[in-house]
Amino acid sequence: MKRKILLTGAAGRIGTFFRQTYADRYDFILTDQREPQETDGFPFTQADLSDFDIIRTLCDGVDTVVHLGADPRMDAPWESLLPSNVIGLYNVFESARLAGCRRVVFASSINAVWGYPSELQLRTDEPVNPANLYGATKCWGEAVARVYANAHNLSGLCLRFGAVQPRNSEIISPAHEWLDIVLTLEDCVRLIAAAVDAPDDLKFGIFNGVSNNRYKRMDLSDTRARLGYDPQDDSFVLAETKKNE
Repeated sequence: MKRKILLTGAAGRIGTFFRQTYADRYDFILTDQREPQETDGFPFTQADLSDFDIIRTLCDGVDTVVHLGADPRMDAPWESLLPSNVIGLYNVFESARLAGCRRVVFASSINAVWGYPSELQLRTDEPVNPANLYGATKCWGEAVARVYANAHNLSGLCLRFGAVQPRNSEIISPAHEWLDIVLTLEDCVRLIAAAVDAPDDLKFGIFNGVSNNRYKRMDLSDTRARLGYDPQDDSFVLAETKKNE
């Protein structure tokens, strides 16, 4: 039996790539504020995450919610973050609890710890240190995941994505300051799938997400050991290859 996955943010770049990559592996239910260009035949419901009743209904019969839906802008205003990243996040976890889902995989962000100096390699045992309100909403999401794991036995796995980029991104260039936090789309969906399929007894965790870069701003020790994450791309190699073409 294929796992039934409720995918929020299904029309976004990561959601689209995840669905395309694993269309044969999972049975998707798709939702977003806007309609995706393609659904691969999976059911789609246009919905706002702040609408609890719709999200609750979509969770029925679902094994895992992959929660990508959010306002992803680092400079997003509170008026947008509140319904999308705060209320919507609560609605997803509460709906998953009520529906008896096994797990929520939450797309957190390096912005939850973006306040640390750039020379510090970020580990998951460091206290949260957001530098913007967007990052603060990701800290909120991680805290909610822990509450639901502790109080309701709902598995909540939080993935702190670095800079998620296609392999041909302008960011993947030798001089770019974000080269050490690149997470290619290919490695990003590998990470999400690893979290979806992690053992049932893994009830909570925060896991860093970058590619197998020569230098990694984010430490991957826990992500490799506990999720079996095996990133394939190295942003530095990709950048050097592009430079020499």
